[in-house]
Amino acid sequence: MVNLSAKITALFMALFFALSGVNPSVINYTEGTPIQPEKREYCFDNSGILIGGYYSREDELQYCEDAGVEFIVAGSVNKQYLDIAEKYGVGIIASSYNLPYCYANMTDAATQIYVDADPAAYKDHPALWGDNVIDEPWSDVYDNVGKSVDAYYSKYDGKIPFVNLFPSYAAADQLTEFDTLSFGKKIFSPFSDQFTDVVSRYKSYTSDYINKVATDYICVDIYPYRISQDSNGKTIKSTDPNWIRNLDILAEACRETGRDLWVIPQSAGLTKDGAEGKDMRWCDEVSDISQQDYASLAFGSKAIIYGLYGRDGWWDTDSHMIGSDGKPTDTYYAVKEVNDYIKLFKEEFGKYDYKSTYFINTIGSAGFTRGRLNCEVLSERGNIKSLNHLLVGTFAGENDSKAYVIANMEELNKEKDAKFTFDVPKGKTATVYYQNEVKTYTKSFKMELNAGGGAYITVK
Repeated sequence: MVNLSAKITALFMALFFALSGVNPSVINYTEGTPIQPEKREYCFDNSGILIGGYYSREDELQYCEDAGVEFIVAGSVNKQYLDIAEKYGVGIIASSYNLPYCYANMTDAATQIYVDADPAAYKDHPALWGDNVIDEPWSDVYDNVGKSVDAYYSKYDGKIPFVNLFPSYAAADQLTEFDTLSFGKKIFSPFSDQFTDVVSRYKSYTSDYINKVATDYICVDIYPYRISQDSNGKTIKSTDPNWIRNLDILAEACRETGRDLWVIPQSAGLTKDGAEGKDMRWCDEVSDISQQDYASLAFGSKAIIYGLYGRDGWWDTDSHMIGSDGKPTDTYYAVKEVNDYIKLFKEEFGKYDYKSTYFINTIGSAGFTRGRLNCEVLSERGNIKSLNHLLVGTFAGENDSKAYVIANMEELNKEKDAKFTFDVPKGKTATVYYQNEVKTYTKSFKMELNAGGGAYITVK
């Protein structure tokens, strides 16, 4: 049964949106018609959960399998590199190998190369999954991105044109989306972050994308974790307050246009202890990786792509999964442990369709401020109860089967476990995947998630 406070909150938020004239949904937030893209058959299996990484040198590919990393978004690719990737069973999405890779701006000249490309000249390889088209595009080049993606799909059957979007904390001039909310609309911001410029800009950025680019997935890199020190030198972990809304906006866009969500979480950082001021922290603990992964899965993410895998890239090198000495780091082993958890249910996950995501106890949750999630469906609530901060994703399968992703969203600085009860319908069996264990229940049960932990539950 849906709890009364959730119904009342939904009613009040509907009133605020009606009074303000703000559309809470990303769908039709900007002018245009959302594209319902064709679902593609790729040369790789994307039916379950894909696990990838960003950047890898040739000598680092050998460590992919043990960490559960199936593919790499890679630069400096040649045939020798692809041969080594094939040897280790690693798929490659290549930058500037067959076609130009762009960052932010996609010029008319680059787009024309995609449009005029000769499929007969394509250098294919068994390890090659596709090509990196553009990273973090400005919204005002979406027309060119859309033309390039369409041309790519028409020429290279089974390959993926990879596009990755900015996160919501990008500046207005990076998104090329600018503030449109009037003061009269912003006065409702104490009730919901939907009435803030950050969220409004990002909804515009995402809405324009689904109106103009026909990828059958949406990918984002979002790095939510920060660290600083107090006056006594004690480290304080914190989380970007727009993180969960960012995922919420993209998940709604994916759900309503029939696309998959792909997420690049933070698995590296710019400071280990925040001694020089607040900045993105190293993510070398299991809780850092687990909370991000389960939160992403709670929004139906079908791919987790760790940034960063290899020692190349934009962070402190020894914070990457592979450090400056070319060897696995603590971050690598944290990722490996969480990937081992996910491995137990990654195929089962693909048998269910994403339906909704909702919070239990929103205020004080890591990565969120206020308001309701766009992806929340009230009728999906009710069988999970907790006094802690939880993010719950719900999924539907065949024969009235259901699945759930439950993430502990207590701020990691608290190092706090989360308890909940789960009601199992009469005549049904719940299967719980938690860490390295799988348990079944035929009646209601209680469960505890460790700090940053998550669980996957099916009910059949």
